[in-house]
Amino acid sequence: MSVAPRPKTVEDFISAAQAPVVQQIESIADIQPVKLRLPKELLEEIDQTRSKRKPRPSRHQYILEALYEKIIRENG
Repeated sequence: MSVAPRPKTVEDFISAAQAPVVQQIESIADIQPVKLRLPKELLEEIDQTRSKRKPRPSRHQYILEALYEKIIRENG
């Protein structure tokens, strides 16, 4: 059994953690739409932060990453 190399960045860690989850989504029927209401100031801060990244993630992707980070942090 081989051991995967340790991720060098947080983005690498998140991508590795997301891969199995994304592979579990077999069809669009597995996706549940959610209406999310955010304060305007928070949305502006999200946009400013994500604009600094190359390549710049979409709002959707950025928010998903934040949710995965939180889940990973709380579940160990």
